[in-house]
Amino acid sequence: MMVSGTEFDSAPQPTLGLRFDTLNTTRAAMQPFRVLDHTADVGFEAFGRTKAEAFANAGRALFSLMVDLDSICPREELRIEASASGSDTSASDLLVNWLSEMLYLCDAEGWLLCDFKIDTLNSRSISAVARGERFDRARHQMKLLVKAITYHRLALEEIDGGWKAQVYVDI
Repeated sequence: MMVSGTEFDSAPQPTLGLRFDTLNTTRAAMQPFRVLDHTADVGFEAFGRTKAEAFANAGRALFSLMVDLDSICPREELRIEASASGSDTSASDLLVNWLSEMLYLCDAEGWLLCDFKIDTLNSRSISAVARGERFDRARHQMKLLVKAITYHRLALEEIDGGWKAQVYVDI
């Protein structure tokens, strides 16, 4: 069988029970595919004069997606630690793990956090004290349900005068 020659129709082709002329008439009635918009992500950028301040502000940004930060009383302290995963680590990986740890504390234990003091931050780990309180249905109105921190368009970079983190979360 030749694709560009005169023998194109010489051999019967499998049709899965449909003839080509039938497919053409069916195509008018049914689209072969449709592109769907995906709206399951929302992102934020967090800034800081230092990398530690950008990490702290990323924590604030995460919780601001879920609840009004002004409704959180910083009455209790909680130590939060995270490590970069795997042997090929980067500050971006550490940022994802840091935010994922806080998301776990929110989901599993009901913590709402609003202030962060970074004690140590290096290429492999972060240790901080977070202040906030547990969710109170009478006082806290949840805005978005954040399911996960993603690597989609993730960035952590030094900019003029400081640092910028860009994070997208799955909602």
